[in-house]
Amino acid sequence: MALIPQSFIADLLNRIDIVDVVGQHVKLKKAGANYQGLCPFHQEKSPSFSVSPTKQFYHCFGCGAHGSAISFMMEYAGLGYVDTIEELARSAGLTVPREERTANDVARLQQTMALSEVMSSAADWYRQQLKQAPRAVEYLKGRGLTGEIAKRYSLGYAPDGWQGLEAVFGTYANDEIAKTLLEGGLLIQSEQTDNQQTARRYDRFRDRIMFPIRNPKGQVIGFGGRILDQGEPKYLNSPETPLFSKGNTLYGLFEARQAIRAQEYVLVCEGYMDVVALAQLGFPNAVATLGTACTANHVRMLLRQTDRIVFSFDGDAAGQRAAQRALEACLPLMSDDKEIRFLFLPTEHDPDSYVRAYGAPAFEKVIKEAMSLSSFFFKIVSQEHELTTPEGRAHTHHAAKPLLLSMPPIALRSQILREVAIRTNSTPAELESFCGLTVAPAPVQGNAYVSHPQRSNANPHFGNANRTPGAPWQSAKGATKRVQPIAPPQAPTDLAEQLLRVLIQFPHLGKSLDTNKRTLALKASKLRSEKAFALMQDLLAQCDLVELIPGEAGKPPSVGAGSFALFQEQLSRSEFAPLYEVLRKRVMGSDLDLEGAMADLEGSFKKLELTDLKQEMTDITQKISGGTATDQDRARYRELGERLKFN
Repeated sequence: MALIPQSFIADLLNRIDIVDVVGQHVKLKKAGANYQGLCPFHQEKSPSFSVSPTKQFYHCFGCGAHGSAISFMMEYAGLGYVDTIEELARSAGLTVPREERTANDVARLQQTMALSEVMSSAADWYRQQLKQAPRAVEYLKGRGLTGEIAKRYSLGYAPDGWQGLEAVFGTYANDEIAKTLLEGGLLIQSEQTDNQQTARRYDRFRDRIMFPIRNPKGQVIGFGGRILDQGEPKYLNSPETPLFSKGNTLYGLFEARQAIRAQEYVLVCEGYMDVVALAQLGFPNAVATLGTACTANHVRMLLRQTDRIVFSFDGDAAGQRAAQRALEACLPLMSDDKEIRFLFLPTEHDPDSYVRAYGAPAFEKVIKEAMSLSSFFFKIVSQEHELTTPEGRAHTHHAAKPLLLSMPPIALRSQILREVAIRTNSTPAELESFCGLTVAPAPVQGNAYVSHPQRSNANPHFGNANRTPGAPWQSAKGATKRVQPIAPPQAPTDLAEQLLRVLIQFPHLGKSLDTNKRTLALKASKLRSEKAFALMQDLLAQCDLVELIPGEAGKPPSVGAGSFALFQEQLSRSEFAPLYEVLRKRVMGSDLDLEGAMADLEGSFKKLELTDLKQEMTDITQKISGGTATDQDRARYRELGERLKFN
């Protein structure tokens, strides 16, 4: 079995034009250096979908969809990875080469294919069993579900037996069959053994209504089972498998996609039955988390479908905790054109029962009146804190800090920060300074000291109006000698981001940085924030993984036109993917070319080196003032003074 070489994929992206590929399906208009159109992945009235011919990359500023020509065809046309490459290669007149897979590659692919077939076959069997189970059918009818809804969501029934799936796959005594069923989460193997020393193998799902869980392509990747009578657990989910991950899957999203776009919002519930029952009652735009907390990946998936999310949780303590985790997942992904609300129903109701008790219009009304993200934010940070006391206001600031820091620098963050400040009898500047979002400027002292050869900010607590100007280590006559602290120079806070923006566009420049420049880049990012420092560390490591195209006839290695797109797909697999998403948005409209990028890097590193020299000079100044400087320190100080003079 053969694998498509990565070098061919890079060459393919260099040969095709993403504007032509996307333009066959989306009407594009020239807008500056890029092309714009209506996003094909979510409904919108004004174009937010941008295609860059220089970067060979598309990005929707509305739903966040982004990628290369390959990822566009996969998502738009629903093609598989290999089929997409073959289709694009044909359009470019290329033949797709193959290289042999390793034994691990073959085994992994075979495992995935086998599991996919197993899950599909199991879903078909469960669906057939439902037709032959009057008790299960009556249960669904009692919940108000019709056969049409059951068919739409492919509902099924797992009979009350221990080896029911043997009818589909054969005896569980066959180790190969059992291994595949175990990997798919359909089978349980006991740790206890009988007298023959053979483990008991039996069905995970028994006497339960079965809810197939689908991926975005509609393939069954897992199951949820709801018990018919009393018992625990009421809901039983598939375990984590090579196909199924709870933190990356939402029940009902495949079935609800069209309704979400039509209704222009998605309703996030807590259970399978809520989703199916709401679809029956006129709300087909509902999805559910799978017995786990809402994750950033869940939110990211939803925001690619719509700009509005309404989370519906129970009003009890568990519902409040679930809502808070959803809030924390949403904040890093917020933008000013998104709307997220939180609906808390009375403790005796879930969405299904509420609609049945009060009707669809009443439910639509409470959805519209659901708590805004900002209101829920204030509730979370101030709950159990007495805002009439300094301690209570301080506790509120403490609770708000990590949430504010997790948000991108958007208008909503500024508004929330301002509101928190007002409610805690503070100023926005004070709260910003406490959170580390801005650096409060130091007060200017009238007789600030001047160090040679550059001016430094004097510490106002150590100002001395009677000091005679001179060398920094000299005291005025008759004055008591004392240390004169000098605030270390700060690198401009935009230098770190400038470096990040250049490197994310031209990763091969990052790959070529020497140790000294990497150290300067990390220092600058650390001055900005710990998050920026971690991001810079990761970006430099990602740049090192970039493969260059060998130069011909003695020419240096280079990168192709598709390098930006390939690199962004590489970054999307990083743990810092949400931060790279923010940076990517900021550089999509950039017309920076390679020559300009190299000039920007050179200028940035010159500034950082200058700042580094000033810092060293400040350190020596403090040694001299404290009487601990050596002759070498004084010599170095004079050397630094000369170097700074010429800079």
